[in-house]
Amino acid sequence: MREFINNFLLMIQFLTRIPVNKSLPCGKENFRRASIFMPVIGLIVGGIQWIIYKLAILILPVNVSAVIVLLAGIILTGALHVDGLGDMCDGFFAFKGNDRIIEIMKDSRIGSYACVTIVMDLLLKYSLLCFILPKFSLIIIAAPVIARFSIVFIAFIGRTAKSTGSGNLFIGNIGKLQMFLTTCITMIILLFVVNMNPRYVIILILAAFIVPFIFNLYCNRKIGGLTGDLFGADNEMVEIITMLIASVAMMHL
Repeated sequence: MREFINNFLLMIQFLTRIPVNKSLPCGKENFRRASIFMPVIGLIVGGIQWIIYKLAILILPVNVSAVIVLLAGIILTGALHVDGLGDMCDGFFAFKGNDRIIEIMKDSRIGSYACVTIVMDLLLKYSLLCFILPKFSLIIIAAPVIARFSIVFIAFIGRTAKSTGSGNLFIGNIGKLQMFLTTCITMIILLFVVNMNPRYVIILILAAFIVPFIFNLYCNRKIGGLTGDLFGADNEMVEIITMLIASVAMMHL
């Protein structure tokens, strides 16, 4: 039980800025076992955002509340996933040759592609939230849960693009048991915490398989595998796809 709790705390330390002042074992085996908590981290981050939204909407209009929700998510994660999306776009679209893509992605400076992509990412999320929130505020929880699930899947099917890096703690280190448990945990959260219709749960889970699968193929073609930055990019894309699916569903209800 102690190891189980430590692995959970390890994920909180690794993926959020929530303070966990404890020295924890950080071997690859620990990260493999801790990977099942990815959707739970999404639940925690999304849950805090949802509470903030419920408080903000009492005194503020929905569009301002949506901005506060987005800001809360960035603070809670330290912009970890948004940064990965920006780094990916700087590297993949800089037209400097495939041999320099990883080098550009590692550069701490932000380029024009990253800047434009991050702005568009936040604009898309803001627009979708403004439409969805008055009808289904729990999308704030559902999107990060599904997105973190997709990270486990892409790590399960992917291969490493470089010999070192934080992504290597997960890439090729996820077993079938961890993948199965992560899927079960994700479905339980969506069905019983978010209280989603089972039909929509299946659609969203399928999307969370398809998008990372296609993205993994694209990454293989560009740099021969995955890095930690690409996990962040996958997370942001799946969050947006989740909200897009929810928006389309609401338009046809």
